[in-house]
Parts: sequence; C-alpha cells; structure tokens
Amino acid sequence: MSFRWSAAVAVLALAPFAHAQTVKLAEELKPGDCFQYDLKLTVTGRMKVERDGKPDPLPIVAEATHKFVERIDAPDAGGGAGKVLRYYSVATSTSRVGSDSMKRELPADRRLTVAARTTAKTLHVSTGGPLTRDELDLVGEHFDTMCLPALLPGKDVKVGDTWAVSGAAVQNACLFDGVLKHDLKGTLVKVENGVATFALNGIAEGTELGAKAVVVIAATGTFDTAAGRITAMTWEQQDDRAQGPATPAVEVKAKVVLTRTPCEEPKELNADARAKLPADAAALTRLRLTSVDGSFAFTYPRDWIVVGQTKDHLVMRLLDKGQFVAQVTMTHWKAVEPGKHSSPDEFKDRLAKLPNWQPEKVTADKEVPLDGGRWLYRVSAVGKQDGASVVQTFYLLAGPNGRQLSVAVMSAPGSVAKLTDSEDFLFQDTTSTEKK
Repeated sequence: MSFRWSAAVAVLALAPFAHAQTVKLAEELKPGDCFQYDLKLTVTGRMKVERDGKPDPLPIVAEATHKFVERIDAPDAGGGAGKVLRYYSVATSTSRVGSDSMKRELPADRRLTVAARTTAKTLHVSTGGPLTRDELDLVGEHFDTMCLPALLPGKDVKVGDTWAVSGAAVQNACLFDGVLKHDLKGTLVKVENGVATFALNGIAEGTELGAKAVVVIAATGTFDTAAGRITAMTWEQQDDRAQGPATPAVEVKAKVVLTRTPCEEPKELNADARAKLPADAAALTRLRLTSVDGSFAFTYPRDWIVVGQTKDHLVMRLLDKGQFVAQVTMTHWKAVEPGKHSSPDEFKDRLAKLPNWQPEKVTADKEVPLDGGRWLYRVSAVGKQDGASVVQTFYLLAGPNGRQLSVAVMSAPGSVAKLTDSEDFLFQDTTSTEKK
C-alpha cells in the first residue's frame, strides 16, 4: 500500500471517531414531557455555635430520599422548566444536629405539588392544601431538577470544550435567593456509545435568607445523545454559610446522586389529576403551623420563618429580601373559665412590667371582633426595647374553652409599612385556641 493510500485510509478511519467527539449538548423541553426521578442526598458537617464565649460546633448528619414523577407544564426562557407538576411516591429525610434528631415524611394528602418559577424565587405548593414548613423543605429544598437543562451549553461542543453556566442556573441549583458571583463552568469530558459525560466545577457565592453562602461545586453528569436528555448526575458541594437573621452558621459537605428517566404520562399527573388543580394557587402559598402541644394552629405567609419553638412559646421572624422586618412571639396565657377572658387592664398591667421595654406612646388600644366565640384585645405602642426604637403590638386571644394566648409583634418604626396585617394571618382563617 502506497503512502497516499495509507493516508487516505487513515483519514477515513479517523473521521467517524472525530465526529463522535462532537455532540449537541442541549435539551428542548416541551409541555407534556414527563420524567421519573430518584434522588439520594447525604450531608455531613457542623453548625458553628458558641458556648460560654468559646466555639462549640455541633455535628450535622442528614440523609434524604426522593422519588417522584414530573410533568413539564411550561419551559422557561433560560432553557430549564418554568412550571412543573410533580407527584412524590417517596419524600423522606432524617437529620441529627448534636444530640437532636428529626425525621420528616411528606403525608399522602400533600404528595401532588406544583413548582413554578417567579421573578423572585421558585414557588412550591401542594394541591392538597397549605404545607407545613417541614413539608415545604421536603419538596422545595432538594436538588432543583427544573434547572438541569439550563446547566448545559445548549449548542454543539467537542470533547474538552468548556462553557460558562448562567447565573440563573447557578442560583437555582444552589438554592440561593441571589447570586453575588460565580465561576461555574462545564466541560465535555467524553462521548462513548451514545453517552456524553460532562463535568461542572467552580465556586458560587450567594445569599439565602439574608445570609452569605460560599459553595464549592464538583459535579458530573451523563447525557443521552440520541434522546437529547440528561440521564444522571452526581452533584457534590462544600458549603460555608454565615449566620443570618433566621439561620445559624454552618459548614457542610453535601452529595446528591440522581437518575432521570423520560417516561409516559403517569396516571398521577394525567388530565383528570390536572383538572383538580385550583385556578388560583394563591391560597395554597400559605403555610400551616400547629403548636407543639396542639393547643393552637393557624396559617401564615411563608415569608415568616420559625426561629424558636417549644411547648410554651413560638418565635417567628419576617424577612424582606433577607433583611429583618419583624418578630412575633407567642406564649401561653393563663387559662380561665370557658366563655371568659382576662381583662384588658390585667393584660396591660402585665405589659407594663415587661423587662427592658419602655413604652413612649400608645397608638392603639381596642378589642377586635372575631367569630367562633373567640375574643381578641390589641394594644400598640411606640417605645424602646433594650434601648432600640421599636413598634410593638400586643394581643391577647381567648378561645371559647378559656384557653388564652399572648402574641407580641415587634418591628423597627421604618418597617411597619412592610408588615402584612398581623391580625389577618394570626387570628383569622385556621387560628384556634381549641385543643386539637
């Protein structure tokens, strides 16, 4: 064989090999596309706390398992999903912080959910009714599968090529409220037997609930070149999250292993199931809460975060773009005879003796009409708490069975306008002082 013919044969032999190294790494989602997901999460790390002025970190260990089917309702402009309908067959987590353990499981009547992008965040609701905060964490805090296609370059790439991941995709994948900066890049690693393997590496800085977070990411994924779909991903990250107005400081390592399989439309998400979806999901965005002892319950806007809860009291904070706006503290008040309530004068006398509270001007002092045999008294004042200027509104709520609840709402004077009507979410809807 001459050199010329040898060269020609070599070129022909190499041509298919070279072509196989270039692939269109892009997904095109359409309404009606359905996927089956299996996710496993493991977390280890520590919560950074101090005791007696010295560091006393608490170890953190957590695991979570999610299995769900997802139907695309609409794509978004960034290449991912803008709205999806999901049905969870499994959604469980176990965690231990120090010596405290917790197990969570999504109840059967909350397993059909809707996830939708908004201009500010991704909204998760259940068609079965308001979620608890724990239930919201189960469906809203696992890896954001809606952003998977947006992690790809969306074009033809060769083995070794890299691409910059968009800030929106980083924000969703890291569950940030906002991205400060990032250098996350993707790389096409190899293409073999119709499967493209890609990697994602970089550092992202962002905010969540008003706290800064630095996340180091190292992930790998597989892409079916014939189907044009991501089929699996292992996502590992190291988090260093600062203390925020409603969250502690933590350092953790997390690993998510997920598989993703295109599927036919499951019965849980078929036309009959979709016909049951409410036309307006606004009512479903509220969260429900029951006190530890079951003596009272209510629904509330999800911007309020529970920061402390015992059998005797409940503390919640309202954040606006990560900034503290207000705090609510609920405590049990002495019980009285059924159909009775403490007098306003007795309540005000107790308020006058609160430690470190110096009222300066009373702005409201009245009874507030309620139904269901309940009684509500309200007094508001401008003053100083621990030397800081604040506005405090105090409520005394009595139920028909004689149980009573004291509620204190505190905010800075300039934040009062940002408060929703506290009476609306604290004392209407499902609020009750009846024993459950």
